[in-house]
Amino acid sequence: MGKGSIYIVGYMGAGKSSGGRRLARTLNVPFVDTDEALMASSGMEVSEIFNAHGELGFRKMEQQVLRELSALDDIRVVATGGGTPCFEDNMDYMLSHGTVVYFKVAPAALVPRLMAKRKNRPLIEQVSEDALPGFIEQHMAEREVHYGQAHITVDADALDGARLDLVSQMIAQHRASNL
Repeated sequence: MGKGSIYIVGYMGAGKSSGGRRLARTLNVPFVDTDEALMASSGMEVSEIFNAHGELGFRKMEQQVLRELSALDDIRVVATGGGTPCFEDNMDYMLSHGTVVYFKVAPAALVPRLMAKRKNRPLIEQVSEDALPGFIEQHMAEREVHYGQAHITVDADALDGARLDLVSQMIAQHRASNL
């Protein structure tokens, strides 16, 4: 299949974890979520890490997990946190160590996905319901410069089996052309 892992990037709520799990099954490779790996290694929830270390401390810990996962020899699908590609050289690192797939979702589609889960999302838990759509739109626009560097961009508004099969084909084509 090629060298390096497959990194899934995109905004929070874009389906990186659920779609990444399904993609890993389709590709018959292991799956890992950087948030889950970070929680396992730290013994803390993401919100606890944010509270104890701030966003910068969280991003540094997240970067360390990303590097550790990338150092492993086997290919895997890695669902990253929404801010992972935006911190320091993480996006360049992922681009040079594997295949980066951007799960792109329209801001309007993210609002209902994130509304009920605000308490589990440190960056939006204090954002009011009325302000959330504008916050998401502005925050996504700021991050687009990073997400847009991905090797492959996928409309992830509805990741069904057919679309995941297409993503698998796109990944295989990209990896074959970069051997």
